[in-house]
Amino acid sequence: MMKSMKILVKQVSNGDRKAYATLFHEFYTPLLFYSIKFTKNREASEDIIQDFFCRLWEDRKRLVNDKSFYAYIYSSVRNRSLNYLRDSRSISIEGFEKQSDEDFLREMMEEEVYRELYAAIQKLPERCRQIFLLKLDGEENQKIADKLQISEETVRSQLRRGKELLQNNVISFYVFGVICYWCDL
Repeated sequence: MMKSMKILVKQVSNGDRKAYATLFHEFYTPLLFYSIKFTKNREASEDIIQDFFCRLWEDRKRLVNDKSFYAYIYSSVRNRSLNYLRDSRSISIEGFEKQSDEDFLREMMEEEVYRELYAAIQKLPERCRQIFLLKLDGEENQKIADKLQISEETVRSQLRRGKELLQNNVISFYVFGVICYWCDL
């Protein structure tokens, strides 16, 4: 499991590049999925997350341990995603701006579940993991099959296999429910 978050944040604030790399590795994908929920644009979200991590390193001395690091990173990515929407004028952000603290806290908890899910998926066999990640990106079974040059039945069987493996390894029932929901299993 990852080092204590307080220790990692302290190390990053002191300029420890390995601790920074650990944070990056741990949070890049969950933050990317979180941003995509707002932007509906993977490339824009990748830019948002890259920019966030660059700023995190640049402003590392300002990281404070008394504030929840999770709240900081998720609110930063949320705000950057909303700024992207506002600046691109692709979607109205009116509903997002009025989000309550309770809703934001619920979203943060969901994102932690997604992070746990992503960590569990990383332990799947390579082909199964690849298919699961494509499914989580919203790809249809047929498109996954075409992309990987396999049959649609192989995609379905790998998703079933992954579901079974995750069911045996993932403790949180909620995480398992998210898997079934996302993958239409």
